[in-house]
Amino acid sequence: MEWLSRTELLLGKEGIEKLQKAHVLVAGVGGVGSYAAEMIVRAGIGEITLIDAMW
Repeated sequence: MEWLSRTELLLGKEGIEKLQKAHVLVAGVGGVGSYAAEMIVRAGIGEITLIDAMW
């Protein structure tokens, strides 16, 4: 059973479609932000924008 099948059991088809259409912004991709970005991508979010500003 692949990840999409397992996630669909939990969220349903409508939930999967919402994830795939979603756009998430992660501001700051240091220690916590990079981990959060990875988990967001693994969750199936359709589009992600990463912003990180060094001094």
